[in-house]
Amino acid sequence: MQTIPPQKLVIGTPTPGPWPKNLAGFILFNEINKMNRLSFILVVITAVISPAFIQAQLSPDSTVNKPGQQPGSDSLPFRQKDSLKQVTVTASRSGVQVDNGRIIMNMANSALAAGATVFDVLTKMPGVSVGQDDNLSLRGTQNVTVMIDGKMNYLTGKQLADLLKGMSSEQIVRIELMPTPPAAFDAAGNAGIINIITRKHTARGYAIDLRSTLTRGSNWLFNENITAAVNTRRLQVSASFDYNTPHRFVNSHSGNGVQEHGLNYNLQRTNTGSYKIKFYTYRLGADWQLNDRHQLSAFYHGYFDDFSVYKHARVNRYDADDQLHSVIRTHTSIIEPYHYHAGNISYTWRLDTAGRKLTAEGHYINYRNLSDGLMTTRIEDGNTGSITAEHALRSHQPGYITIRSAKADLEWPYKGVLLRAGLKYAHVTNDNNFRFDSLINGSYKEAATMSDHFLYDEKIAAAYVSLAKQWKRSGLQAGLRMEQTDAGGRTVKAALFNQWKYTRFFPTISFEHTLKQHRLSLSLSRRINRPAYGDLNPVRWYVDQYFYYAGNPGLVPEMAWLLAATGTFNRKYVVTATYGLRENYMAKRLLVDSASNAVKSQSVNFSDMQRFDLLLAAPFSAGWWSLQASVGVNYSMYPIPQRTGDVSVSRWAGSVQVQQQVKLPAGLRLEVSTNLYSRELWGIYLKEALFFSDAGLQKAFLNENLLLKLSFTDFLRTYRLKAYSLSNTTDYRYFDRPDMHRLGLSVRYHIGGKVVPKKAAGIEEQERL
Repeated sequence: MQTIPPQKLVIGTPTPGPWPKNLAGFILFNEINKMNRLSFILVVITAVISPAFIQAQLSPDSTVNKPGQQPGSDSLPFRQKDSLKQVTVTASRSGVQVDNGRIIMNMANSALAAGATVFDVLTKMPGVSVGQDDNLSLRGTQNVTVMIDGKMNYLTGKQLADLLKGMSSEQIVRIELMPTPPAAFDAAGNAGIINIITRKHTARGYAIDLRSTLTRGSNWLFNENITAAVNTRRLQVSASFDYNTPHRFVNSHSGNGVQEHGLNYNLQRTNTGSYKIKFYTYRLGADWQLNDRHQLSAFYHGYFDDFSVYKHARVNRYDADDQLHSVIRTHTSIIEPYHYHAGNISYTWRLDTAGRKLTAEGHYINYRNLSDGLMTTRIEDGNTGSITAEHALRSHQPGYITIRSAKADLEWPYKGVLLRAGLKYAHVTNDNNFRFDSLINGSYKEAATMSDHFLYDEKIAAAYVSLAKQWKRSGLQAGLRMEQTDAGGRTVKAALFNQWKYTRFFPTISFEHTLKQHRLSLSLSRRINRPAYGDLNPVRWYVDQYFYYAGNPGLVPEMAWLLAATGTFNRKYVVTATYGLRENYMAKRLLVDSASNAVKSQSVNFSDMQRFDLLLAAPFSAGWWSLQASVGVNYSMYPIPQRTGDVSVSRWAGSVQVQQQVKLPAGLRLEVSTNLYSRELWGIYLKEALFFSDAGLQKAFLNENLLLKLSFTDFLRTYRLKAYSLSNTTDYRYFDRPDMHRLGLSVRYHIGGKVVPKKAAGIEEQERL
């Protein structure tokens, strides 16, 4: 075993830095002053726990891999892999790294994973934020493009959040953010693409993982998982089954003003939601090496989401004199099972030993959402409490989406240049025959103006070509992708019809240079963000009588230019900067429905948006204690709707994320994660500051085959989402308390060889479900 020579690490008092650092400090501590004293003290303790001066040696445990040892197989929470002339060096490292322009957050063996979901982990990634109803946003883009093992999952919004909440974070090894993906990837994703890498077994032999997790929040939560793999010289087979119950309880407060019969009223709303979810996930995959040059692969991923929710809303309606005029009580019950089946088959032909390769893939995805709901409303007099009116609305909203795609890719090295080219064709259909029935004189009758049949058909043909050249210390990649879209959506009853036919070109170029211990990269790409299928569907989703969500069939794609620069210094200090300019920017707009005085939340296109992000990440280590700190600053500018027209808004925002690992006696390891976000723009909303902390403890037994983890998420109970509308079309505001305060215990037992990540292929259309 060859040991890496120890190095001196001296950390001194920081000197005054450039304006982004000072600006971040001003923004963040200005927000801290608005929070309670306890939060302020805890931020100081957790973020500045190290002394002013630390002199320490790097851990002598950092070694070159032993013969036969798999990279990423030890028990340290963070690892470093730098490939130099096919020699892999493995050492303890920070949780954030940059590789070929990708920002990577390592999650392997984290003590914070017990009882946590992938959704919980993803919301803590730099650049990711979450808003009302668990909608994710990546650098200002709310239709986040997420891949799992390189495969698009076709979900957005609530459906994407439910999928990620159904996955345990113990299944993943790392999360990758590609700010400017190369031409071989689909052009979707105006803020880049997030790729979640799960654990896979690739070593020769067999492996079995058994995991059981028990979590207590507002509900008892259970997660059971079995994963198995068998690998021979010619055949690799893997399978997994996961059962998860990510039940949750949400308490929310919101309000807005309305005008009825010429009188002004103020609505104060309290919502509670009890979500009961049974999530079954099953995967099966196989790689068959027919001979040295031909390989056949097949993969299946399915899930069944047994989803139901019971919601209660109380709306107090106050008159202009702040007197209680009436109380509206709404009870909503929804049974909404989701069925998802995705399969793909691929063939790889290695034409020669020089690296020439041809691959072909076919994908088929079927998604069914069967939703049945009943909303009952009772209006009571504010003085006497007597019932003045009662209403009932029944809904049936089945949705069927089918996606078929085929693609072929060619790699052709020639005189030191790697040429790539490919073709792809995708066909998507969406069928949603939704119906609403109102209770009239004791019987349900169809609400004709609310019911309709939405049909959507989309065909995308794409081709790309790219080249890559590597010199001694520099590398260049350039490519061009062309996508031709022919799409149309229509409603059968209302006879609304929209059609889009366009051809777009998406150039991309990136340059990377290495200077001994430093690495710099610069990239530029053109991207597109097509509307999610659900955002195009004009169906309504009611929260209560005075608030609902609705689709918009008139949405057009959002286009963007993305410029990104990244730097890694001394192989551990990371700096990234990105700038995005988006056209036809898509965001939510709040309108008041003149027929019902309800607030309607709907996605619309605006003129443009500009967004700048700066991220600084640095690890520190002192033997038994290590710290990973990330500081982010961003600037956003875009228009929001007002009664007299669109008005541009802009704002700086910042974030601090600190993760600490402490090695305790008896092989115990403690992790503490602290997250602070300043006020920030989020669509038409201004979100208030957010602060929360998680802690985890883990211990390995039986030569690390038995692993116990204990986690305590949001142990200070400070997690809440609060925002208010900047648009004067309505003064809507909300204050949500998600169910994040949880205690989890996880037990995992491993039999056989090591389990390490393995990438898979994927497509873009899944993401827009």
